[in-house]
Amino acid sequence: MDTAQEQNPNAIKEDDGASDQTTTTPGTAAARPAHDGEQAPRMLVVGDDTTGVAVGAVLRMDGYTVRLATTTADADALMHEETFDIILTDLRLSDAPEVDMLTRAQELAPGATFIALTGYATLESALHALRAGAYGYLVKPVDRDELRITVGRALERRRLERDLAARVRELEEAHRQVTNFNRKLQRQVEQATADLRERVAALDEANQLLQRTQEQHDRFVAMVAHEMRGPLNPIINYAQLARRSTSTQESRERYMDIIVEHAFRLNRMVDDLQTATRLSTGQFTLKRSRQDVAALVAELVEQFIASTHDHKVTIDRPDEAIYALVDRDRISQAVRNLLDNAVKYSSPPGPIEVRVWRDDAYAHISVGDYGVGIPEAERKRIFEAFTRLQERSSEVSGSGLGLYITRGIVAAHEGILDVSNRNDERAQGAIFTISLPLAEDEAIEPSSAASVADQPG
Repeated sequence: MDTAQEQNPNAIKEDDGASDQTTTTPGTAAARPAHDGEQAPRMLVVGDDTTGVAVGAVLRMDGYTVRLATTTADADALMHEETFDIILTDLRLSDAPEVDMLTRAQELAPGATFIALTGYATLESALHALRAGAYGYLVKPVDRDELRITVGRALERRRLERDLAARVRELEEAHRQVTNFNRKLQRQVEQATADLRERVAALDEANQLLQRTQEQHDRFVAMVAHEMRGPLNPIINYAQLARRSTSTQESRERYMDIIVEHAFRLNRMVDDLQTATRLSTGQFTLKRSRQDVAALVAELVEQFIASTHDHKVTIDRPDEAIYALVDRDRISQAVRNLLDNAVKYSSPPGPIEVRVWRDDAYAHISVGDYGVGIPEAERKRIFEAFTRLQERSSEVSGSGLGLYITRGIVAAHEGILDVSNRNDERAQGAIFTISLPLAEDEAIEPSSAASVADQPG
């Protein structure tokens, strides 16, 4: 639509592009001359008069890849399908005079550099083109040298913009790397500081543990010496009495029974010490066999009743056998420790109740007394070595190893040792329960478990 306002002897004429004029359809590409393996810059010329054809011919002769659009539809299609470095466009085309082609081109090809082609060399048209985002504008008829200079400068500007963008990306990448490095360094410093604090805390804790262990060791040595004196003194005294010539046969037999009783007591203390040492050093082993737990406990209770006269000991067990894969001697030791513990912490003639039952997966053994019970604050601590209840530590004899050994024995059997206090308002006391996995042929499959009645708890 734009018309030439003045003649220029160097202006591009219609016949400049006559030999190169071809019909252009969207989607086809013009020949692209080679420049030492580099891709020629791509140009789109949008114009519906002979100037557009001539401009395209000149640019093509200069080695650029040129596409020509003479209608708005052709320009839209090319800008949708292809990418251009520079777009030279009339401000309006005759097929759609209401469309501002410069604005439209910016919307469809925002990455290109735009040069406006105008037939009016006025300040208003120049300002419109520049305000619309054009790099420059050319007045028709277009001067060849001005065309080449403007296009060259536009390409140089694009190159500088690309270089600047590349430098900016490099700086951003360097900044990102420095930031990441700083963050990584900060994390390493924080981690190193945290590790150092942990090591200091661990050293402090180890030092405190060593100190507590030494204190426990000293108390233990004193306790063992005191406890061993208990059975040794009667052994020595009654042995001396038995050697007297005035002692009768009946007296000697009674003295021997007392000596044997205290010798067994001393032997149990040595066994406890040996077991505790093996548990603490990881050398504890089991000799398992298939045992009737109910019969084992009943036999142990019968022996215990014979040696205990100040408490009434009862046992509640089922008539049928309850089999588990256990070390008979070790389980006997664990239950004996619970019985001894019940005697120590309950006043005569308080009863001691032993129960044996089973469920789908475990054989359960409980020993309950009617003593003072276990304070909540000491529930976990009582299973530690050399530990006795604070309230009665001065009243009750013992090394403080019984429950520690019992827990170790039960754990070695993959079992559970639990403690609870009685919920009866009329009576106090503690109940210790050992739960041992049943032998494989005794365990009930989940599908048939519902048909088995639970034993009363």
